[in-house]
Amino acid sequence: MDAFPTFKRDDIKIEYHPNSGIEAKVCAFDAFERRPATSVPPPDGHPPWRPFKSRLEFDIAELTLEVGLNNEQCDRLIKLCHRCALGKEKITFKNHKDVNNMWEAASHRITKVLAADMLRNPCLFPHFAFDVHQFSKFNGNTFVSFVDELFSTQDIWDIQSQLPPGAKPLAFILYADKTKLSSFGTAKGYPVYAHLANLPTKIRNGRGTGSGYVVGWLPITEKLHSGKPSWVDFKNTVWHKLFSRIISLLASKSKMGQWFTCLDGIERWFFLCILILSADFEEQCVMALTRGLMSLWPCPVCLVSRDNLWDTSKSHRRRTSKESQVLVNAARVKETFEEREELLKEQALRLVENAFWAVAFTCIYRALSYDRCHFNHGGLWSKFLAALGRGKVSQVDKKNLKHPNNVIGITSQTVCALSQSSNRTNFSQMIIYATHNILTEHDSPLGYLLLQCTRLYIEMDIYAALEVHTADTIKEGRHTVQAFTALMQQYITQTANDNKKNWNFPKLHMITHIFDDIEAKGAMRNYNTKPNEQMHGPLKDWYLNRTNFKNVAEQILRIDHWLLVADDISRCISDFDEHSQAKLDDDNDNDALITGSPDANCFDPSLHVRIGSRQPAQTFNFIENAHQADAGFTNFRIKLNDFLSDFLPICNIPLPGGKRIHFQSDNIVTECRFLRVNYKSLVDWRQYTDYLRCNPQFFGAPCFDCVFIRTQQSIIIGRLVFVFECAVGNDLFPIALIHPFDAPTGLRLRKDKQLNIFRVQAKPHARTEFFSVRSIVRGALLVQDENSL
Repeated sequence: MDAFPTFKRDDIKIEYHPNSGIEAKVCAFDAFERRPATSVPPPDGHPPWRPFKSRLEFDIAELTLEVGLNNEQCDRLIKLCHRCALGKEKITFKNHKDVNNMWEAASHRITKVLAADMLRNPCLFPHFAFDVHQFSKFNGNTFVSFVDELFSTQDIWDIQSQLPPGAKPLAFILYADKTKLSSFGTAKGYPVYAHLANLPTKIRNGRGTGSGYVVGWLPITEKLHSGKPSWVDFKNTVWHKLFSRIISLLASKSKMGQWFTCLDGIERWFFLCILILSADFEEQCVMALTRGLMSLWPCPVCLVSRDNLWDTSKSHRRRTSKESQVLVNAARVKETFEEREELLKEQALRLVENAFWAVAFTCIYRALSYDRCHFNHGGLWSKFLAALGRGKVSQVDKKNLKHPNNVIGITSQTVCALSQSSNRTNFSQMIIYATHNILTEHDSPLGYLLLQCTRLYIEMDIYAALEVHTADTIKEGRHTVQAFTALMQQYITQTANDNKKNWNFPKLHMITHIFDDIEAKGAMRNYNTKPNEQMHGPLKDWYLNRTNFKNVAEQILRIDHWLLVADDISRCISDFDEHSQAKLDDDNDNDALITGSPDANCFDPSLHVRIGSRQPAQTFNFIENAHQADAGFTNFRIKLNDFLSDFLPICNIPLPGGKRIHFQSDNIVTECRFLRVNYKSLVDWRQYTDYLRCNPQFFGAPCFDCVFIRTQQSIIIGRLVFVFECAVGNDLFPIALIHPFDAPTGLRLRKDKQLNIFRVQAKPHARTEFFSVRSIVRGALLVQDENSL
């Protein structure tokens, strides 16, 4: 098929699993859209705010729930509402008990059966994927496969291959982790979250309907006999016994499946399974029932020995649930403790029944996934920062780098506060620019080697973070891991005598699994723990504002369920309003087609560039006088005349009167200090937006962003100097005065090659040039090299 000349570049081919009975199809790139067309389901005849007696009462009850009012505050709010109630709706609430009772009555709108509610939800159901499919994109010669969402990956394909013909996998993502509920950590919680893998990542990792749900709450065992093997086994036994109760319904439906009538009236045969277990290293060891960091085989996924964690050049045999189950069962029949331990130590397992063995089509070691949040940002990067040393960090502090001129500000407080994943990510991406003149090859050979390793770590992390992966990006990512491994082995060898630097730790070894997981389970955002950890925030608020600090799990779970109900009712009301408005618009079609309406100038997402933040109109004479000291504005009006006189004919726009442009000094232009640039990403082919500034006083400091500019010869980089609109005839043209950074840079420095630094050189400031703002591709980030100052 690939040889047929009928395909066009970027065509998308979709191949469904053979068990689905759906034929493969090819569609044009512009027509490829996995999201269903937006449609508002008609109301069912009942008020969407039921069982609340009016919409007003629901709004009040929702507000009290969202802001966490206590009972006394809730009573005060209701009294105020009664005092100011003047509309047709009547408030029947008398106190907080009435509000809580109504939430209890409304809680039956959403059952405790997560999947059943979603499969009958009119907003979620169109987004469900029931049959596994694989994508490929035509590059002009052949179709290149790519993966992003979970239902386009190999693992779920293999699961559907094991199901009877016509059966559908209903796959779950589970996450469990302890969290501090109180500020000082004296109160802790252990929630278990569940997501449906059949939904798109944008919904699954978002907020509200279709996102993560708290499906259980585990106890935190007291550390009465911490460190003793018997106590550790007891703690793991408690964990798996209780977790088996949480997933008991899932396990029972995984073996024989269940027929279920979905929203579309079609009865489907679903087999439930656990596709992904999202967790940090400690929780992964608990889930896999391995013996952790100090065992002979520390990795919860593969059988790498403890002494070889540093050697990421080698791959190791992966664990399997079947093999582990056989080993544990064999150990149970041994007569003595020593014999059982000897057998279990072969794979560093515990003599505990794993809760996940009861779930069919689920291999615990395939479900465990690389955690970029903890393994990269909270693991490797923290290790690099520690190896950098406090002395070098203090030298970076003295630079006082600040965005936008020098990108970042690094202070001692910043380094100490890198507890959040986003902070670590941002800091790691800037460290090369901040330290390449400090950790030089001449002054600090080891530090420079570490900086090279850091550069490859950053590239590896960037590849891991891509939201769409092709066969090429996975290949390039694996190559980066190999290059990183080679340099790290050099650094480890040269620091072997430094007892403070031990690189033989599991989070370094885990990078060997990055691209195996991406091939098997798609983009890393499918199983990153970061979206789940963000769900801890509301739990802490509810603990502080809505509980009596006793038996908090039941109270928190009740509030969580109420909020799900509130979100469902809000969605129904929004759909009701949209349906009512659509009906009203249909009745007033003639009024809706008025031309020249005030909305004509509203932002259209289809436009490539839109400018804003317009200033009062100014004459050319005023602009040239105001910027008299700026060489970039020399002959501003004359250069603009020449630019437009040449540019307009190239664009097939006739010159007024057929003569060259000749602005007078009293002609006016309108300065614009904001640009909104839409561009198509070369990574995932989606549209993104850059917000750019050309403002001499943006929050008290000048902000002149850099941009990529498309010229007739190539794409160059430049800095915005002045953006404005000027009138030529009856048309307005948006123009940007830009300082180009396309001067020759000479031979590329050895350091630039090793650290992968792309260097540009600015032309003299007097050689600013005019460009149409339509020539701007997107924003660019540049860092000033201090050696050039």
